[in-house]
Amino acid sequence: MNLRYIALGLDYDTYINSNNELRYQFQLHTRFISNYFSKKIRKYRFDTKGVFNMISIALLPENKMKPTRITSGDVLETYLTFDQKRYEQIKGTEDYSYYLELLEQGFIKASKFKSIPLDTLLKLIEEFKQGGYKNEWLHKKKRFKEEDLEVILTCEFTTNYFQLIATINQISTKKELARGAVIRTEPDEVLFDKMFKDIYIDDNIIITDSSDSPRIIIDKGKIFAGKLDFEIRGDKEIQEMLSYNL
Repeated sequence: MNLRYIALGLDYDTYINSNNELRYQFQLHTRFISNYFSKKIRKYRFDTKGVFNMISIALLPENKMKPTRITSGDVLETYLTFDQKRYEQIKGTEDYSYYLELLEQGFIKASKFKSIPLDTLLKLIEEFKQGGYKNEWLHKKKRFKEEDLEVILTCEFTTNYFQLIATINQISTKKELARGAVIRTEPDEVLFDKMFKDIYIDDNIIITDSSDSPRIIIDKGKIFAGKLDFEIRGDKEIQEMLSYNL
């Protein structure tokens, strides 16, 4: 079993009944960090000898501390005190120092309970800082020579939102024709993970979802005029979810 997941959040059992809104909002503000470190640590294939595949740093009120343990879900869970005042001061801003301090403290504490790749995890914290605290990646790039178009989908996962950016270039001139967010959700993989997959072109530019069904329809006729005109397919709930603050 390899280490595949890193999670930072308020302790579920403690906050689900007492203050679930606080728990959920903290999760949203920190998901882009948990996602970044989860993806990065998988590349190292750290073997946990079949004991755990996740390190979870769970936050608790000072008077409710728990000992580090292995849970039934293959999770190495360690606990730290939650400083709600400090969190309230920085939530939604670009000041991520508190979150990264919690990660560092949690990794060090977990390393005293089980063998983990501590040096690697601490190095990843520094890399995240040096990279401008960004969790961004290329999802797909496709060239359609018969249409003279190149379509690039990139992802931006932040403390306040996730968005899928479509950039459409003209191949022959190497000119950017249009660029903009076509999906924007709250910052949680559960909301966006299966909402985009591939690209194809017929009468329009189509971005499919994980079931290969059309999800985003971009008006091909307006692209050469520099306009990114699109519609989101799905019921009203899905459309509202995918156009969060668009």
